[in-house]
Amino acid sequence: MELVNRHRPHRSVIRCKAKMQLLETNDDCLGWREPLDDALLKELAVGLFQAAPYRIFFEKGHSKAEVKAVEAQLAQELAETYRSISKRCQDPLVQSLNALL
Repeated sequence: MELVNRHRPHRSVIRCKAKMQLLETNDDCLGWREPLDDALLKELAVGLFQAAPYRIFFEKGHSKAEVKAVEAQLAQELAETYRSISKRCQDPLVQSLNALL
């Protein structure tokens, strides 16, 4: 009988991959002038990792190939969520409302 080694996705790897994606696109097309908000990225990651569809990935073991695919998928989703929030923060209406706070 062949021994199958089971693995789990690593949350820190997912955050790192998402951050790398954001830094790569930062120079290319988004024109961000501010540095990446690590605290926001971590908060978004916590919410993503606690979402019901993704909890199963962290509870059960998977093959290395499955883990790599899951990490890539979650990193992409995390990066897209961060980009979306960052774009909204640049909206003049959002900035004026934030100034009132």
